[in-house]
Formats: sequence, C-alpha cells, structure tokens
Amino acid sequence: MPLGHGTLDLREDPDGTLSVEVTRQDTYPVIIGPGKLDTLPALTEQMGLNDSTFVVTDTDVADVLLQRTLDVFRDSGIRAEPIIIPAGEASKSWPVLQSVIEALLARGVKRRSVLVALGGGVVVDSVGFLASVVMRGLPYINVPTSLVAQLDAAIGGKTGIDHDGSKNLLGGFYHPAAVLIDPELLRTLPPREIRSGLAEAVKVGILHAPLFTKLEKLDPGTPYDIEALTAITRDAATYKMHLLKDDPFERSLVRVLNLGHSFGHALEAATRFEVYRHGEAIAVGMALATMMSRHRGLCSAETKDRILACLAHCGLQVSLPLSQTAATWDEIDVIRRIRNGVLNEVLPVSVGECVVVDEVSRDEFMSAADALTALARTFPPRATAGQR
Repeated sequence: MPLGHGTLDLREDPDGTLSVEVTRQDTYPVIIGPGKLDTLPALTEQMGLNDSTFVVTDTDVADVLLQRTLDVFRDSGIRAEPIIIPAGEASKSWPVLQSVIEALLARGVKRRSVLVALGGGVVVDSVGFLASVVMRGLPYINVPTSLVAQLDAAIGGKTGIDHDGSKNLLGGFYHPAAVLIDPELLRTLPPREIRSGLAEAVKVGILHAPLFTKLEKLDPGTPYDIEALTAITRDAATYKMHLLKDDPFERSLVRVLNLGHSFGHALEAATRFEVYRHGEAIAVGMALATMMSRHRGLCSAETKDRILACLAHCGLQVSLPLSQTAATWDEIDVIRRIRNGVLNEVLPVSVGECVVVDEVSRDEFMSAADALTALARTFPPRATAGQR
C-alpha cells in the first residue's frame, strides 16, 4: 500500500524557463465496521509501518480507550507509546502541537514511525497537521472515536489547528495512510456526542436524499444502535468522497459540503468554543441557511419544514439564541477572509439539491434568526435515551 508516491517531469521551454510538473498519488483504505479496532496492528504491519508506533489521544479518550488500544498492539508484539493531550478545542493550538512534537523527538521518532490519531475531531485534525510537518511528513492512521470525526474529520485529508480565535485557520491537505472506523467505539460516548455527530450526517443527507431518508427514520431513543450508525457512517463517508473526487484540494472555494459551516463556525467562535459541540453549531448553521433559502424563495415551505424537522428529530437545536446573533454575525468576516473575501454560502433548494450564493446580508441573517426563534416550539429537539 503506497504512501504518498508520485512523479516529477521537467522540460525546458524555448525561452529557457524550466517547467516542473509534479504529481502526487495518495492511496489508502477507509475501513468501516464494528470490531475493526482489533485489526489495527495487522494494518500497520501490512503497510510496513513497524519502525515505531505512537498513539496520540486526549485525556477523555485515554480514560476509556487508550489501554485497550495499547493492549491490542502489545498482543501483536508491537510496542506502542502513548502521547496524551488535554481534551477540548483549546488543544488545537500551536503550544499543544509543539509539546507533542517535543515528546516525539524525545522518544526517537523516525521517518517511518506511524502516528495513530485516536480521538475525535480535535485529535484527528491536530495529528494530521502534526504528521504533515514533522520530518516533512510522517505516516498517520486515523482512528476516529466520535461520530463527528467518523463522518467528517477523519476522511478527506483536511488537517488544521485553530489560531487567533479562528477555527482551522492554520492547516493543509495531508492524507492519512489509512482510516479505521469502528462504530463500536461510539458506545463510549454520551448521547449528546451522538446527536452532535448526527448533524454532519444530516448535512450530507441534505445533499444526498437516500441518506436523509434514513436519518428521518432513525430512532433517537436508541442512540447506540450500532447497526444503524454503521450504515449511516458508510453512506455519509462514501458520498462525501464522491463530492470531493473532482477537487480534493479545494482549489475551488465554492463547496456544497460547507453547508451550515460558515454560520456554525462563526457561532463556535462567538461563544469561544465553550457552549456548543461542533455538530450542534453546524445544526444551527444549517437551520439558518435553510430559513434564508426559504426567505429568498429558493426552497419550498415543505423542504424547510422537512429539514428543520429532521434536525429536531436527531435531537438538535435549530434556533440561534438572541444573545448570540450579533456576535455570530461579527465572526462572519473571518470566514470571508478564509474564503478569499466571498462568503459562498450554501443554501438548500430541496433535499438532494443545494445552491451556492456569493453573499448574504446582515438583515437576512437576522431575519432568519428571528424566524427560527419563533419556530422553536414547533421544532423542539427530540430527547434521546439517557440524555446528557
């Protein structure tokens, strides 16, 4: 299984300019299925990644999964060394990244050492970025432990850390050597994390009607239905790859997969990443985008109600509190900068179709927020078993 191989071609133009053409080819498996964590050592052996192994995780995941992961390697005759970072969005930062780099160097990391990112989106995003810069590129394997990470962060090769209060301001594209998704790991999560992850599934479902229908039929009273979550994860990951295949490095800044993310990221930043889980903020962002679409006459009332009902059915909030509207809008300028000065907001037209508009105004943002507040009682988040 090759790791980031490619070719370089050189030609001399008539004016003496040397033209260099470089192509890179990344080939890696995305393995999905209950119980797959136990196959991790065999996967690293198969890929020839047996110089040394480092498992990077956070304090929350370490409490429930680290020892099991280390034991899986030990039982296969592989010594894996743990590196633990604090749990939470604050760990997606330069100081924490530097501490991990120093720990790797102190323990003798080598060019063919493999990093195992065991955790949610914070760990997956950070380890991917870390792997891209240490020794000009270490192989890494994503083992996402949250539903958000299994559906979104672990696949696609996007890596990054936060900086200056902005989410994912620093980062790049660096694909993993493999992605191993074990839905059984979701049993370690509180129901709130399951609900948060379902927001990313709803996002893909709005773009892909068959998945949306599955989500509408999901029983939120049984948040640990591993068979259902496995099917949802497989469908979402597959369709996401389909959407990325023509532009895997985001040369175009117009991407329907950003549905809900401009407002969602702004809401996270406005509340200092302390109030909302990522998926919860994205759910509010999708609701805002849907209401704006309705106000513009781009989608029908039936489509608007169906999307809001699906979000609420999955236990997600669809309204933006009045106290957070102004601060959320103020953060939109940061999103514009990242997108080269244009917001490129994604608005649903129907389940299965979205359009991208260049801009939205402050007035229509506030109007959408007010309309969602008025509808809050119509679409209350449905409770899940063991809600917390």
